[in-house]
Amino acid sequence: MEKRLLPAKSVIKAVVVAGKKVFSTDHRLASILAGEGVLFTLILTLCNNNNNLFATRLGASSYQLGLIASLPPLAGLICLIPFAIITDRMRNKKSMVMMSVLLLGMLYFVIGWIPSIFGQPVPVVIALLIAVNLPLSLYGSSWQSFFSDVARPELRNEIFAHRTKMNTVVGILSPMVFGMILTAATGYYKITVHQIFYLTALPLALGQVLLLTKVEIVPNPSAGKFLFRELTRTAKSLFSSSAFLGFLGVAVLSYVGWQMDWSVYFLAQFHYLHLNEVQLSLVAVLSALTQFLTINLWSRLAASKGVRFVFIIGVGGFAFCSLVMLFSLMMPLFVALPFYFIFHCIGASAFSAFQFTLLLCLLEVIPNTNKTLTIAIYSTVILISNAIMPFFGVHVYNLLGENKNAMIITILIVAFVRVMATFASVMRWRRNRGRDTLI
Repeated sequence: MEKRLLPAKSVIKAVVVAGKKVFSTDHRLASILAGEGVLFTLILTLCNNNNNLFATRLGASSYQLGLIASLPPLAGLICLIPFAIITDRMRNKKSMVMMSVLLLGMLYFVIGWIPSIFGQPVPVVIALLIAVNLPLSLYGSSWQSFFSDVARPELRNEIFAHRTKMNTVVGILSPMVFGMILTAATGYYKITVHQIFYLTALPLALGQVLLLTKVEIVPNPSAGKFLFRELTRTAKSLFSSSAFLGFLGVAVLSYVGWQMDWSVYFLAQFHYLHLNEVQLSLVAVLSALTQFLTINLWSRLAASKGVRFVFIIGVGGFAFCSLVMLFSLMMPLFVALPFYFIFHCIGASAFSAFQFTLLLCLLEVIPNTNKTLTIAIYSTVILISNAIMPFFGVHVYNLLGENKNAMIITILIVAFVRVMATFASVMRWRRNRGRDTLI
């Protein structure tokens, strides 16, 4: 009997050792930032990722879905640069990161109560989702600057790769669990489940803040009064830098191709591929699984070939996924579904390459002074695209007739933009090949 159990014990031990190797890290900072990132990813999975489903069940039209994707970035455009100036003047940027996290949790908490208070909740939900983008944008720019302050350049690859890996694990598990919960609910109870998801954001945000308090940071020695001419000087310096402009051009083109189909892609999945909540969650889970399995590969490839090379893979994955959707829409449904599931998930593996290298590519081309302001200027350009492209994608679809043929043409346009972005990223890599940074 004992001999029979030995192989089982060996297997369990091997699994435990492998798990420790995959999920553990020797860096305390990597562990803290990974835990904080996991909680933030849970907030996005519970709330932000379900905005379209929530709004659809409340009665939103396709145009209103486009507004939900396009209007929220306007809040970010208004607040990003002023708050970036404040962040750069603060002695501790961690305070701004924690403030944005708390505000995000509180706003989602309020959204959770909206259907219980208002008879026509969609306009109120849209208004609050606009407001939500304020802390979301603020968190993004202040966290990136905070990360560049607390992580030494030679450790950024390893720390950020571990954080991305852990976030991806949450992306594997949580969408399926939350999708099954939504599917199990019936009738109006589906909206109730959405409300519970939004209400959960606040305690998760509090957990994030608790973890952030454990990060040690050296106070900013340049804290103090801000002069307006620093904004103009920083902007002028950025937009006269060929390295920054080269990265910005590729990044904007990549985001345009990505943002244009945010609402359109959901409509294609929901109305033409007829995916239900479990199937939508299964796509997210399988996509996250392929990302998780490849993140170590991207990290090693970045260390040997440079982050710009790996960035090409990320942008190319976007192009591949749009072509997969295009072909799926043109196939009979019984063929389209397995084709879409298999090849979309293969292409989605490259999304972790995009996530992993985007920040590292940005940090390569920005100066060390006024980093938050520099990142905010970059983010403002991206937010302008974010404010326009999702609604533009829906508008093209509606203009062409709001039917399957219209969807095929719209996805074809998206695929063309993404292929052009891939080509541009290859040209940027070739032009800077000898100067690529291996971080």
